[in-house]
Amino acid sequence: GVNADGRREVLGLRVATTGSGAAWNEFFADLVARGLAGVALVTSDSHRGLVEAVAANLPGAVWQRCRTHYAANLMAVTPKSMWPAVK
Repeated sequence: GVNADGRREVLGLRVATTGSGAAWNEFFADLVARGLAGVALVTSDSHRGLVEAVAANLPGAVWQRCRTHYAANLMAVTPKSMWPAVK
């Protein structure tokens, strides 16, 4: 996360066998139970379970697609000759 001073902080760590909605719900619920509040923006890849868990556990938070993941997905379906124009 990024605090009010603009400094990055590790909010939590959890090992899960899948990136399922249930796993993300547990992760975010634990953060909220430990006092996480006031989340304004979550930037991540677009795994459906993650996006749904953000909405379910972090009221008022806006979700935004990570530009790096978006670009990687876009490059995967773009002919290599077009990469410079797309980037």
